[in-house]
Amino acid sequence: MTWLFLLEKEFKQFFRDPGLPKMALAFPVLMMLVFPFAVSMEIKNINLAIVDCSRSEASSLLIKTCTASGYFNLVDVGDDPAHAQWLMDKNDADAILTINPDFEKELGNGQGLAIGIKVNTVNGTKGSIGSGYLASCLSKFTADYSGGTQAGMPSGETSSAKIEVSPKYYYNLYMDYKIFMIPALIVIAITMVTGFLPALDIVGEKEQGTIEQINVTPVKRSTFILCKLIPYWLVSFFILTACLIIARLVFGFSCNGSIWNIYFFTALQIVVTAGLGLLISNYSDNAQQAMFITWFFMMIFMLVSGIFTPIASMPAWAQAITYINPMRYYNDAMRAVFLKGSTIADVWYDALGLILIGGTMVTWAILSYKKTV
Repeated sequence: MTWLFLLEKEFKQFFRDPGLPKMALAFPVLMMLVFPFAVSMEIKNINLAIVDCSRSEASSLLIKTCTASGYFNLVDVGDDPAHAQWLMDKNDADAILTINPDFEKELGNGQGLAIGIKVNTVNGTKGSIGSGYLASCLSKFTADYSGGTQAGMPSGETSSAKIEVSPKYYYNLYMDYKIFMIPALIVIAITMVTGFLPALDIVGEKEQGTIEQINVTPVKRSTFILCKLIPYWLVSFFILTACLIIARLVFGFSCNGSIWNIYFFTALQIVVTAGLGLLISNYSDNAQQAMFITWFFMMIFMLVSGIFTPIASMPAWAQAITYINPMRYYNDAMRAVFLKGSTIADVWYDALGLILIGGTMVTWAILSYKKTV
């Protein structure tokens, strides 16, 4: 029954702390409420300067198509390329669309679009997405323009064959970036809380001197470490439940898969991160040292987890590192279950990866805890 008293001690120690319970609740709630709006790949308000050397009906229709998309702010329309470049140099224009004098003539002859696109790529993400938006506007313009001219064709003329592409998106029908980021934010919240708090646990007892009282008791090292993990399981399940409620009530998103699968993978992730936190605290002499080491590992985990950038786009050496990154498996499983409705049978490899890494972390934490009697 010794472990029951040890558990009671851990819970009392956690809730008596004036800051830890508040931080454990406020951090994930604020992240879920703020980040989906602040961290978004849906870039709008792109400043567009247009150099219209055609001054034709077709060029006016193209300008109207671009501005009607809702992605661009029209900052200038003129016929001087130097002035448009000056605006871009001042960062007043993010993109320049140049319409050549023979635009309408070449468009009518079917020779293509006599236009040029110049994008400011100081912000590479904004530049690439902005050029993609412009390409979409041009595709829409050519489709509308060719449809209008073909509708007005004389009856004796026939139009050439036309290929229409109708994309269909699965799992995120409206390409809403928030629904893509909601599972990732849950991953970040759970990992940060269960990584930092255990890292400060044992080292805090070292600084307060209470660890010496534990060392002179007959409590086994394994019992001591496991009793340290259990409170963070319960705290993390509370955080996960709060995040899922916020996702449903605030954003209208619900899990397409089984909620129990979400809790199952979260339990595995807690074993990994809490085990890592306890391992770091075993080797740390003070709270500052534990904080810096934990922050280092958490940043590396997030950057190579596939949360913000696809793993397939990383170089080979970075992809190799991801196989020892627990956030890679947790993030993949959470998105698969939340968005696709996947089962454990579909993402068994993620469960296996978390089990192997978690078992290694907890075993290492138990063996590295120096208990002297």
